[in-house]
Amino acid sequence: MKKILSISAVGGINPLLRPGDFVISDQFIDFTKVRPVTFYEGIYTIHDEDDTSNDLVNEYLKNDRVVHIDVTQPFCPVMREILKNVLEDMKVRYHNTGTYGATEGPRLETAAEIKALSTLGADVVGMTLVPEIVLARELSMHFASLNVVTNMAAGISENRLTSEEVMQMMKEKNEEVKKAVLKFIENIPESFDCNCEEVLKGAAI
Repeated sequence: MKKILSISAVGGINPLLRPGDFVISDQFIDFTKVRPVTFYEGIYTIHDEDDTSNDLVNEYLKNDRVVHIDVTQPFCPVMREILKNVLEDMKVRYHNTGTYGATEGPRLETAAEIKALSTLGADVVGMTLVPEIVLARELSMHFASLNVVTNMAAGISENRLTSEEVMQMMKEKNEEVKKAVLKFIENIPESFDCNCEEVLKGAAI
């Protein structure tokens, strides 16, 4: 069983958020533009001796199948629940749900783009997560995203946005992040009650 826990620095859009908060993503909106977004491109790139540990992945790749995965529930509910319990035990300020607006970068967003993302329901914004979450799901992996709000986003913050404030906040939260990751690993169950590993069934044309 393969699992990914993603740690991201994000800008806050939802007015209920404040710098230093943790957010456990449950949805995302993809505004990336030129990043690879699928393994199933009609070109078989995995050699026979490679072990993908998934028969459907091999079948779809070898037969140049077009694959439409379900991302109604993109993040693993079991891993999200573990994160919730860990942060609850740590008594840190966190939010159990949040929609992640993924942008291309490397530039920061305009105030108008943040306003549009807010209208669409995004709670946080960042330049990571996509395509990682999509590619992981294409391989039937379990994926969760833990975000640290480092600053409020463009047009919400009253100050000019800088990389320095992002780095400073991540430095301040470093010990909490490490503690959360270690506790998360300690609490991973042997079996998962979710459908993450079933996502490829019936997905190919």
